[in-house]
Amino acid sequence: MKELKKVNIGWLMNKAGYTRIALSNRYEKTPNTISNWCTGKSFPSVKELFDLADILGVKVDDLYEWEEKE
Repeated sequence: MKELKKVNIGWLMNKAGYTRIALSNRYEKTPNTISNWCTGKSFPSVKELFDLADILGVKVDDLYEWEEKE
């Protein structure tokens, strides 16, 4: 079974030059919601994940890191 190890959204946003405010406007979410995406407290919808991956220039799989759990 795989377990979510790390969320890469914040790091990838910074690398691509997007701010939390810009993404909150794009997705009509509060900056706090975007912050929660970055810390793994909450997650974007599937539609938002695919759009986010597209604008950041990565695959959806790149937004998160998984670890095998014994």
